[in-house]
Amino acid sequence: MDNLDIFEDASKYFLEKMTEFKEVLSDKVNSLNNKDWLFSKGSVKTCKADETGKKKRCKVGLNYGLKTELSVDDVDIIWNEFSSFFTKTYVENIERISNNEEIGRYEFFARSSVGDEISCTIYLANEWNIPQIGLLGFVASRYKKSEYTGYLSNSVDKKV
Repeated sequence: MDNLDIFEDASKYFLEKMTEFKEVLSDKVNSLNNKDWLFSKGSVKTCKADETGKKKRCKVGLNYGLKTELSVDDVDIIWNEFSSFFTKTYVENIERISNNEEIGRYEFFARSSVGDEISCTIYLANEWNIPQIGLLGFVASRYKKSEYTGYLSNSVDKKV
């Protein structure tokens, strides 16, 4: 497994997991089969420099989206696949938010202890919603590989 303490490795890992999950959904949910999802690679945000002058980075807006009509049965399949799939990944906390389900809005979250997050949002067709499904990813702040390696060697030098 990649070292998920490094920004590039964590970004790659979460993109791979989101893509794998999208493919699982395409296989399991008939209305998602052979559809062209929209993809956004997101953007990298740079944090303020720490005491050593190094800057952590995070990735926001990693997104797959598709405007399509789904049923409540499809939502149940997606929830089961979401909780099953992401339980086997780096994220520990899987949650279903049920507050808006009566108006056809479903939200599922997978979060890691360091703040990484993948969400799945589904809007069923009705007078309030445009029918769609979206996967959104956020990679919490980490050092780039070059700065992380330097950080480790600097801390080792200081301890000696």
